Amino acid sequence: MNKLGFIVHPINAASFNEYFIFKNIISRVLSERSCGDLIKYLPTYRLCGIPNIRSVKGMATCADIVLVPLLPKHIAVMQEEKVLKKIEDGIKICKKNGCGIVGLGALISVVGNEGEALSRRVDIPITSGNTLTASLTLDGIYKAAYAMGVSLSESTVAVIGATGDIGSICTKVLSKKARKLNIAARNEQKLNGFADVVRQHGSADIEVFKYTKDAVKGADIVLCAASAMTTIIDPASLKPGAIVCDVAIPPNIAKEVALYRNDILFFEGGLAKLPYPNDITGKAVKELFPKDSIYGCIAETMALALEGRFESYSIGRGNITEEKMSEIKSMAGRHGITIADFCCGNRALTARDIENIKLNAKNKMETYYAAKR
Repeated sequence: MNKLGFIVHPINAASFNEYFIFKNIISRVLSERSCGDLIKYLPTYRLCGIPNIRSVKGMATCADIVLVPLLPKHIAVMQEEKVLKKIEDGIKICKKNGCGIVGLGALISVVGNEGEALSRRVDIPITSGNTLTASLTLDGIYKAAYAMGVSLSESTVAVIGATGDIGSICTKVLSKKARKLNIAARNEQKLNGFADVVRQHGSADIEVFKYTKDAVKGADIVLCAASAMTTIIDPASLKPGAIVCDVAIPPNIAKEVALYRNDILFFEGGLAKLPYPNDITGKAVKELFPKDSIYGCIAETMALALEGRFESYSIGRGNITEEKMSEIKSMAGRHGITIADFCCGNRALTARDIENIKLNAKNKMETYYAAKR
């Protein structure tokens, strides 16, 4: 059986306490803040495994999940070399345990130019999973637009984090489908250069924004693909009936959006579902993923392992192409790995939920346009 490894990190100190094997000792002695400060000094270790991941083709793979004990704030501020060393230790654990390919999860995938630096340090294929994640993200937007009765060709789409690996390919694809694109990113000079590239790629009107709050105003669809440490969109900035897709981990858009704004379709993008969801067993594994879903990064790694394609598929920023997205989507589909249902937090959105969102949006639309006049 082909085996894969997957490297993860805790999103916050509270989640780490759930993972950590000595939690009953640590949590009784130290506060959550103190635990957060301690985490970065702990060694990388194997967290758990997934013993049997089945394909509809009759094949199977299995996985080792390895935890790098770094919070998002550590990954953001520590010297990159120290972060790379901890991730490298995790990859070596996977190789020692017989894995043929290793996937990089959450912010781990961003370090060292989307895994490029790591690929030169290890002798085992690795992948950020960004190609399948991008494909799933776009499919989620198309699916949401259809469900909400929104015409993509007449829409204004805002992309936050447009120059990132996932944001850039999604922007290019959407530039051929949307009427207008509002793009925003941290590096203004890089963003302006990217805007010129996108204008040559598609027919959409491209407008560059310095501030996220300005980019999302009036947008019919918002895609957030920024690698930020905090939430970056104010729910009040969004128009009634807007579709909001957050593909970032940790999330950049507060899940409270769904509580404050019952007239907006908010969902987590880049999620996949397995043909046999019950293959995900064990408390530690289930707590890693949204309900009945898995992240696109591990889904891509699973697809490659099932195909026996032990290669560094998604490595380095800017290397995702529409052809590769089509290829990995087909590859995953052959094994029954498909786009997940709409998910917000740990709750799946039903058809009735979406109908209620549409009705609420219709009721608020008149007030919204009156305020703009």
